[in-house]
Amino acid sequence: MSFFRSALLGGWLMLAAMMQAHAGSGAAPVEQSALYGTEEVTFPNAIDKLQLAGTLTVPQGTGPFPAVVLISDMGAQNRDGNVRGFQPLRLLAEHLSEQGIAVLRFDDRGVGKSEGDNNATTTLDRVKDVQAAMLYLRTRPEISAARVGLIGHGEGGNVGLLAAAQPMSPAYVVTLAASGQLGRELLTQQQAAQRMLSSADTSQTLGKRRLLAQQALEQQVASMRASGANAAQVETALAKYQLNQKTEAQNALAKALAREHAMLEIVRQNPDNAQVQAILANMMRQDNDQLDPGQARALAARRTTAWYRNYLNFDPQQYLSNVKCPVLLLQGLDDEEVAPANLTLLEKGLKANHAVTVQKFEGVNHLFQAPEAHWPVVENTPQPIFSYIALSTIREWVRQR
Repeated sequence: MSFFRSALLGGWLMLAAMMQAHAGSGAAPVEQSALYGTEEVTFPNAIDKLQLAGTLTVPQGTGPFPAVVLISDMGAQNRDGNVRGFQPLRLLAEHLSEQGIAVLRFDDRGVGKSEGDNNATTTLDRVKDVQAAMLYLRTRPEISAARVGLIGHGEGGNVGLLAAAQPMSPAYVVTLAASGQLGRELLTQQQAAQRMLSSADTSQTLGKRRLLAQQALEQQVASMRASGANAAQVETALAKYQLNQKTEAQNALAKALAREHAMLEIVRQNPDNAQVQAILANMMRQDNDQLDPGQARALAARRTTAWYRNYLNFDPQQYLSNVKCPVLLLQGLDDEEVAPANLTLLEKGLKANHAVTVQKFEGVNHLFQAPEAHWPVVENTPQPIFSYIALSTIREWVRQR
């Protein structure tokens, strides 16, 4: 039984699945299911001469089966796409394999059991890894070689689209919150948004923060009424409060964007990593006096990796016109890492492709978690689950390819 299905049932079944979840960067424990078989696999990237490791789940029964390769988001990701214990790629793989679709998910270079240096891995290097994964699946007798597709999350969606613009392309591509923006524009916005969140809020979804804001507003209204304010006075005060909040948020965002843009330009204009790291670490400590020197240097070092420097100039629009296979573009409207406006940019770039399907999901965030109102509660704590509407959309679309 998959983690997702046990989550819907709640109780001890879900708790047991959660206890088995792997929170580190290595491979997840091998799951057993009556509906699919699980195999630990390795396959070569012959171009860059390294071995990649992953998990292949194959439906029970007679093949050959359609198959997908899952592609993780940016950063050093394990095969499950683990983020604070939530494992979207694992949940997606288990659901699809229960429904008759083989799935290969693998550790990024330098993560888990895969060879290589993650910090030196560029977006184009990731394309080569995905091509190696597709080649491996096409050699498996239980897989239909003509029905091997790609499903990518975040940057993984862009990697999938870029692979589709190359020879030996996939049969189809599904993107989950892929970007249509120039790399440096996306990174500036992401870093500015993160800057605006307090450390206490970084694990809270947009839906949670909306709920807390609404509760604070209701408390303010109750306090005013208890003090004798009439309806008109309450309405006027609330309108003023909301306007002030909006203005403060806009000003804070503008300030954060300007600061992040300045830091990004330092990286772009100076090839000396040591100098850049020293400057950025100093700026970070000026902005946050709680940040110790070691933390600041570590954060600055991430902005001088080969991937980061390369991604600053990554333009998704350059190759989209060469994508000929069917494409499913998915986006959560509560996504704070990749703004939903990116969907429009991708559609525009793919306008010559007449096999593009687009779907947006209300209340779904960047990790494609269901709205919090739908989360099961275990020991008085809501536990995130993958949006079932998104899962069923992916499943049915892939079955038709």
